[in-house]
Amino acid sequence: MLIIKNEDFKQLSVFDQLLPKSCLELKGELAVIDKILDDESLLAPFIEKFNSKCGRHSTPVDTYIRMMYLKFRYNLGYETLCKEVSDSISWKVFCHIPVCADVPDYTTLAKLTKRFGEDTLEKLNSLILQKALEKKLIKAKKIRIDTTVIKSNIHHPTDASLLSDGVKVLTRLVKKVKDAGIAVKSEFQDRTRTVKKGY
Repeated sequence: MLIIKNEDFKQLSVFDQLLPKSCLELKGELAVIDKILDDESLLAPFIEKFNSKCGRHSTPVDTYIRMMYLKFRYNLGYETLCKEVSDSISWKVFCHIPVCADVPDYTTLAKLTKRFGEDTLEKLNSLILQKALEKKLIKAKKIRIDTTVIKSNIHHPTDASLLSDGVKVLTRLVKKVKDAGIAVKSEFQDRTRTVKKGY
């Protein structure tokens, strides 16, 4: 059964009531994103893709979306995400999970992602970014790119490879000359395939 919002989150347990209010208040980036995610229109694509009304209760959609935000924001795996949310009161509050309640299992999150589709999550991330920019909550001036360097052996030139490269270069030059209308009647045979087979 699809649950849109976690109703249990609104009902504070005895333990929640004993905690200082400062522990249950979101600050900084989480507070900003929390306000954006309160917009119910963001849940629409998920409700359309998963409108089952029978079966056992599932993870609430708003909890799933908030956990997926943390996953993508901090580049976490499903299992690590669940451990981090379990260990952090502020992350539990952000995900609308009562402090004493269990965090959804990482396998459940993976299954929901498969069911909703990666494209739905990409659309959600785009909407969050767009809304944050519109409200001037974030500044999009810089871009950070993460690159990976893979170690590989250098290809040392051999006589055959040098000959092959030379034939390719000469063939390109002759084709450019012919395309320019010079020496059109002169015969020329492309030997790049022959060289490639011999190499």
